[in-house]
Amino acid sequence: MSTASWSRPTADVSVTSSMIHDLLARDHPDLAGLELGDAYEGWDNVTVRLGADLAVRVPRRTHAAQLIEREHVWLPRLAEGWTFAAPVPARLGGPSEELPWAWAVVPWLPGVPAYTAPLSRAGARALGRALAELHAPAPPEAPRNPFRSTPLAERAERFDDRIERLLATGLTLDDELARQQFHLGAAQRRPLEVWCHLDLHGANVLSADGALGGILDWGDLGVADPATDLGQAWCLVGSSRMRDLLDGYDDAITPLDEGAMLRVRAEALAYAVTLAALTEEPYAEAGRRALVDLEVLAA
Repeated sequence: MSTASWSRPTADVSVTSSMIHDLLARDHPDLAGLELGDAYEGWDNVTVRLGADLAVRVPRRTHAAQLIEREHVWLPRLAEGWTFAAPVPARLGGPSEELPWAWAVVPWLPGVPAYTAPLSRAGARALGRALAELHAPAPPEAPRNPFRSTPLAERAERFDDRIERLLATGLTLDDELARQQFHLGAAQRRPLEVWCHLDLHGANVLSADGALGGILDWGDLGVADPATDLGQAWCLVGSSRMRDLLDGYDDAITPLDEGAMLRVRAEALAYAVTLAALTEEPYAEAGRRALVDLEVLAA
């Protein structure tokens, strides 16, 4: 999800069932006979179920076409050995007259968005383990996310802008405390950057009756401070499950020290104000709920 706008961006192409059928018939004719199921339209991509076990993932705008290349190039390399599910591209497709960029066939992952069915304690712990597996050293040519790979201190102006935007809506935000905690985290020493997901909201994390069903939408994948992912995950699971998530994370990685947790809280605040400033649900409500949980917004 890009945060350059506050509502779902307009699509540059209309992704239809007939388009997808034609793309499959041209590039993967052995799959063209499978039934197309429900379509799920996100900010950047349209995902259409294909048969029982697959889905077709198609960018809906030019910006997304650039992001999905990360999924095509890097996700198959990174996912080897992961114990959690991710929609690693099984097949790739090329552009056409109707669709001027690449697309992919991916596995269909069962479950529902974690916004709908929150993760249980075991699910939060599993998410922590998944992030520990993801947070591995990256090569010099690994992509960087222009919004979230940068240090917290370099995002301070954007954070303040979003605080002001929320205050202008009448939200009773303790902006002084929020800014204080953000800047305290920004002042901490950053560790070695690692691979990060960088967009762990509840529509990108699947819940299977509370268990972790998988992690979706890897278009924002890049190198960053691991606290970025952990802060976003805090917004998702809340303080009541964050201890479980950190237990899962600490099982695989050296336990986080005080400075790291200050960065995690600052990243959680940064993500919470980003979500709360959006105009679409369930994102905005999730952001407000996270701000309450972080004790900078009255319940």
